[in-house]
Amino acid sequence: AFATFMEVAAVDDYRPEWTRWTNFSLERSVAFETDSLSSTRPVEFEVRSPQDCEGMFDVLTYQKGGALLRMLEQYLGTERFRDGIRRYLHTHSYGNTETSDLWDAIEEAVAGSGGEPVRAMMDSWIWQLGYPLLRVELDTSRGTPELVIEQSRFGFEDSSSDEAPLWIIPIHLRIDDVETKFLLDSRTARIPVSQSPTSPIVVNAGGHGFYRVSYSTDLLTRLSKSTLRTMATIERYTLVDDAWNAVVAGRLSAADFLDFLTGFAEERDFAVWQCIAQSLRAIGRLVQGDAYLALSSRVRQLVSPALTAIGWEPRPDEGDLIGKLRGLLVTVIAVNGGDVEAQERCRTIFSDHSRNGTRVHPELVAAATTVVAATGNRSDYEFIRERFLTSDNPQEQLRYLFALCEFDDPVLIGETCEFAMSSHVKSQNAPFVLARCIAARRHGSIAWEFVKANWSQATTTFPSNSIVRMADPVKFLNTVEKVRDAQEFFAKHPIPQAAKTLEQILERHHVNARLREREESRLSEFLLSTRASTTKSTALLNRILPGKR
Repeated sequence: AFATFMEVAAVDDYRPEWTRWTNFSLERSVAFETDSLSSTRPVEFEVRSPQDCEGMFDVLTYQKGGALLRMLEQYLGTERFRDGIRRYLHTHSYGNTETSDLWDAIEEAVAGSGGEPVRAMMDSWIWQLGYPLLRVELDTSRGTPELVIEQSRFGFEDSSSDEAPLWIIPIHLRIDDVETKFLLDSRTARIPVSQSPTSPIVVNAGGHGFYRVSYSTDLLTRLSKSTLRTMATIERYTLVDDAWNAVVAGRLSAADFLDFLTGFAEERDFAVWQCIAQSLRAIGRLVQGDAYLALSSRVRQLVSPALTAIGWEPRPDEGDLIGKLRGLLVTVIAVNGGDVEAQERCRTIFSDHSRNGTRVHPELVAAATTVVAATGNRSDYEFIRERFLTSDNPQEQLRYLFALCEFDDPVLIGETCEFAMSSHVKSQNAPFVLARCIAARRHGSIAWEFVKANWSQATTTFPSNSIVRMADPVKFLNTVEKVRDAQEFFAKHPIPQAAKTLEQILERHHVNARLREREESRLSEFLLSTRASTTKSTALLNRILPGKR
């Protein structure tokens, strides 16, 4: 966890224009996803076997652990946090330590300047599974307005019958432009509000808290379009992330979520678009046929303004993240949006680079390669495979290799699976090729059947810690039949070195199947009966954040 934290911190210091902490939010969302399951685990737990040790190499150790350290750093302040790290390193140099030694050192370092209960606070996060949901409302019944904040556990399943956990939560609160910090160490807190009773209120200001926020309708209506423009990138990202997870948890319909997304047509930040793109791909797994074509039309209308604004041609003075955003938008509009003009343009870019040696921006090359593969035929497949076999550039080799997984053809998906098991593909890359094939929207079942049939060879050939990663995308095969099939298979073929992670994959598989079962019919009806809206009502926000069903 600390290594993850320092990795991001060092890069952010080296290249602040890359906004590495903002992009870390997307990685943190993977930990949120796992921690929303009933089969989650604490960040730290007792290791009793080598298999337990291997099982710790997951998103809860790295992404959640790193996010918790970032949350602590932001609450204490960078310099005070560093003082604690210096004390820890000095006190325990050339010695062995355990987690509590770190918290104690930081707590001792801040004792004279605030006296925050660092060890008690972090123990509530490290040793306790899950994460909190904060329900927020404004109470004016006592004369002076009070902000009422109540904590409970968030989950995809209704866990109201479970014993309610309690966290010591560092909260950043912003009202108008005034930001304050406080610790929520009880079930409920009441905070006097001296500002105007109509002022915008943002809980988790800065977006670094490892929790979700559910605002009352009154508070949500204050987050007007002009207010959203002033919010930090991570804060806007969190709105989208929380909204999609509300859909997964059954607290918001996918149709309302799509209408909510129309308000982001003016969004120009790479991190926020990453979250939007992921949610659009997930929605694409819920519908088929004409409904999917209608969804593609909405995707084109949503993405077009942003792509038009930044343009297809890179500018000499643009930042690195603009290039990444361009590549992402091109991929989404051409593949998920089915934009024929964008597809043809990608074919020209791909041909210029791969056949004529024309210098092209690397993000556009990557996007064009994906688009050509996703919309390609047998001739394209054979050309890309040959480029993989003959290229002497490792980066290009991987680009071509993983492009083979993108072809929307059952025969070609099967050939890619066979190719992955051949001597042409390194054993450390093969499981990830198979994983991408399983994740294919229409033909992932073909790859899953191949993996099952070749399970013995895969588990004896591939690195042991890659087996569960190869199996992870089975959760995208979101039908009741595939859920039953996966459960039966893994009952006979367990993954001992990643037993907990496998349990989480199978639970998320079940969650995804319920999501499709709940949404497919009504979402299809909505898509076929309406046109994409170009306006967003802020009233929709009262349904986008997770609360009690």
